Amino acid sequence: MSLAEAPSPSPSSSSGSDDFAALLDSELELASGADSAFPGDPSSAFPGTDDEDEDEDPEEPEAEAIEQNGTKRRRVEEQRQDQGTSVRHDKIPTGASKNVQVKACPHPGYFGGLCFRCGKPQDEENVSGVAFGYIHKGLRLGTSEIDRLRGADLKNLLRERKLVLILDLDHTLINSTKLQDISSAEKDLGIQTAASKDDPNRSIFSLDSMQMLTKLRPFVREFLKEASNMFEMYIYTMGDKAYAIEIAKLLDPSNIYFPSKVISNSDCTQRHQKGLDVILGAESVAVILDDTEYVWQKHKENLILMERYHFFASSCRQFGFGFRSLSESMQDERESDGALATVLDVLKRIHASFFDMAVETDLSSRDVRQVIKVVRKEILQGCKIVFSRVFPNNTRPQEQMFWKMAEYLGAICSTDVDSSVTHVVTLDLGTEKARWGVDNKKFLVHPRWIEAANFRWHRQPEEDFPVTAPKEKSREKDNAVAGKKETSKDKENSAAGQKETMKDNEENAAAGQKETMKDKEENAVAGQKETRNDERNVAGQEKDAKENAVATSATGKDAKENAVARSATGPTDS
Repeated sequence: MSLAEAPSPSPSSSSGSDDFAALLDSELELASGADSAFPGDPSSAFPGTDDEDEDEDPEEPEAEAIEQNGTKRRRVEEQRQDQGTSVRHDKIPTGASKNVQVKACPHPGYFGGLCFRCGKPQDEENVSGVAFGYIHKGLRLGTSEIDRLRGADLKNLLRERKLVLILDLDHTLINSTKLQDISSAEKDLGIQTAASKDDPNRSIFSLDSMQMLTKLRPFVREFLKEASNMFEMYIYTMGDKAYAIEIAKLLDPSNIYFPSKVISNSDCTQRHQKGLDVILGAESVAVILDDTEYVWQKHKENLILMERYHFFASSCRQFGFGFRSLSESMQDERESDGALATVLDVLKRIHASFFDMAVETDLSSRDVRQVIKVVRKEILQGCKIVFSRVFPNNTRPQEQMFWKMAEYLGAICSTDVDSSVTHVVTLDLGTEKARWGVDNKKFLVHPRWIEAANFRWHRQPEEDFPVTAPKEKSREKDNAVAGKKETSKDKENSAAGQKETMKDNEENAAAGQKETMKDKEENAVAGQKETRNDERNVAGQEKDAKENAVATSATGKDAKENAVARSATGPTDS
């Protein structure tokens, strides 16, 4: 907005900017102690006069100029004294005098630590208001002055049929990555080489001083060109100021879209939050484009949520996505129907609705937040949705994100089926409500259908968001589970094999030791037994010998007895 350039007045500046410039001029002139008139003061340049006038009073014009300049200097001096209401006597060119009431300085703002109206130091006052360092270093405006400037700016904007557009950078207009975070696949594809080429049509750039690469989102230049005809635009990022300025140079090399309108994290008035309090534009005409909702806690009604742009692999990793990035896939969004082309159509609808001449309401009393709400509710208007197995058990469906989002987009949500239901949103065709939907020829869609409508601001084709059939889903799930189990089983088998090998080694070693000891013991015992057996055998042999000897003796005795018997028997026989 033109008021953002107040410290550097230009012919296009608004009345608020002119006031501020005039005050600064007064301060500078007073500080220099020059006797010349203020820059641009008519008294500093005198029209040519004829000789007759010069003869009558040749020094009169110069005297009048000095007197008028002295009056201006005295006015600034008396305002700087800030002594409440006082009476002073100003010299009037006609020589007459009158009393003039001078009110206490309200301190509308500070520049370089001094009130830019009275010159009083900032540290002497209880200062309220907001710092606008992105406009000019050291500039701080009080609340009443901000309101006054916003009011003046609103009139200028409405007269030019424009609104205010606040644009986020990362994942909205661009995607950046640090050189150290580039993936091996991206290196192989020559990402850095492409960024270094001197091609005026390239969309990827190297920020050498920051060791980063930046990719412009497709259609961004056309988007800015067309949006600038409908909006006064700001950049608002949570990145550092140096980074924000570098990106602004890439997006706006001629400095025609964002002059003194680049806001960074150092300009925020609340940590980790963005706010419209640092915008010199009325909230009633402000539209925000950002991929992150939670940083705009106080201004969600002004927000159009953008689908995130993940070009680099590091961006996917940052948000926990496991799929390949656009750069690794050698793909990109289409310019014709990508995110920026889509949201440009939305902005055109909002702009046209706001300035609709058929509406009888006065322009100054209209509110773009109401227009955004109406346009958003047209997206799923006429749809009645039933959810099936989308939300966790024991939770209120009305408090779930998809339920709220659907209502936000104009749909009617229900927990029960009836003939008026148009869509069954589910993850599984096997549920009772899903089967009812099939039997009654209703649309069965995945929850992503609602999410896509929210980002694209149009009802999406239902056939693009099918629900997986139960068998296929079950098979996929079983395969996934089986794969996990197999992997787990392989790990277990590997671990078991290791354990078994260790156990076998330990058991074999122990068995070997036991066997050795057992062999030794058995051999010793066997040896002892063999010794005993040998002893027994010797004893047996000795016994046998004795017995044989006795037997032999007995045999001899028997022989003797037989001989005697035969002798006795002999004479009898004869």
